[in-house]
Amino acid sequence: MSEIRYSKFDNQYVIIAPERFHKPLNKDCTYTKEDIDHCPFCVGREEKTTREICSIKENGKWLTRVVPNLYTALNLETKFASKRERFFESFGGFGMHEVIIDTPKHISIFEFSERDYFYLLKTIRTRVEDLKKDSRIKYLSIFKNHGLNAGASQSHPHSQIVGMPILPIAKKELLQREFDYYKIHGRKLLMDIVEEEIEDDKRVLFKNRDFISFMPYASLFPFEVMISTLDNSFSFTNFSDMKLEELAIIIQKSINLLQKEIGEFDFNIEFFEPPINKNFDTEDLFHSIENFHLFYIRIRPRIFNLAGFEVMNEMYINPVEPEFIKSVLDEFIY
Repeated sequence: MSEIRYSKFDNQYVIIAPERFHKPLNKDCTYTKEDIDHCPFCVGREEKTTREICSIKENGKWLTRVVPNLYTALNLETKFASKRERFFESFGGFGMHEVIIDTPKHISIFEFSERDYFYLLKTIRTRVEDLKKDSRIKYLSIFKNHGLNAGASQSHPHSQIVGMPILPIAKKELLQREFDYYKIHGRKLLMDIVEEEIEDDKRVLFKNRDFISFMPYASLFPFEVMISTLDNSFSFTNFSDMKLEELAIIIQKSINLLQKEIGEFDFNIEFFEPPINKNFDTEDLFHSIENFHLFYIRIRPRIFNLAGFEVMNEMYINPVEPEFIKSVLDEFIY
């Protein structure tokens, strides 16, 4: 039986349509030996990448590397200036685009250890702290694409950071929703959602000392997972190494849990970091972010293609109830 659910967090309607569950999956997570033979991210081919920005090393060997994206979306040398052509307006493509090479090993992310995730998270924290010093950059989009269907062009595990002089409209609207909720209730919207999920206990996957992973009530994607902090932390910069270790554990367990049910799959991960510097469109809420925003990560499997309905209406059809998925996954949860 279909159901239209509303996400207070995303301010979006989602159609839960179990009748579409048997639609063929769109999965392509494989890579060939040829990929490895010509991979510019592998150890010993460091000269194949752009200049190294930073790295984490152990015993003289790198564990993660950060380099400028060769196919950059934005450029630090470009001036961020407004340009008008009668009715139309554009801005110079100022910004930065970096690639984090997650590990020296050319492996599938489903083979990642807790330490692999920890070093990736530690690298993200380092870059957030450093990029925050550039007042021209207002917002960082931090994400991982795994597999062709999720937009990955290299099979070697890597993540990306795009720094922009503006805040995407969808993110501005999210922060405004959270701010408005706080002004009315004196609480964080996502914290109230998390507490409701814990009490309901129909969609929670894992919980440790600092974090919780759960399948949102109005999941936009089938098998979607959200990971949130259990305290009032709002940024990567709030996390000690010990907390990053806890986060690494819950990410690994959540991804591996999904793999046990649907096999290896393509997916996107969003590591949401609130605006790092004030801009004209965040002036009213920037200094209150720690009061109303809660740190979160979203893991979005891309096992079905978005089709005409989703694109035209900006409204998602999810063929699987998150409660059903949780009941199926229960046998693998330990």
